[in-house]
Amino acid sequence: MSKEKSQLKEVSDVAKNIWLAGLGAYGRAFDEAQERYEQASKETPRLFTELVEKGRNLESQARTAIDDVASKGKGTATSLEERINKVRANLGFGGVSVEDFERLEKKVDALAKKVNSLSAAQKKAPAKRAAASKAAAE
Repeated sequence: MSKEKSQLKEVSDVAKNIWLAGLGAYGRAFDEAQERYEQASKETPRLFTELVEKGRNLESQARTAIDDVASKGKGTATSLEERINKVRANLGFGGVSVEDFERLEKKVDALAKKVNSLSAAQKKAPAKRAAASKAAAE
């Protein structure tokens, strides 16, 4: 009986050590997460401040560039519009009017109606064939 108690105590000790190892792993993970959180919370304000400063610089550069273009007059704006129109034409977007879109929309609507009516007719056709074959069988 003493041998059984000894084995039971050994098993109990192993189980307890496994439990303690799990708790230790949890504690270590918690401590590491806490350290990383503290480190991130210290760095975040500095990073945010750097980003705000960079944004200010970029905004200043953009305003300067816009003011330069505006001060040069309409010639620059016109050439920019010409370039945009040229790119649109090269991509096939040039010359499309509102009327063109309206015509296309009407054609698409007409095609959609035809497809819907053909689809409905196709759904009815099997039912008619079944009724005709049933009538022929009788």
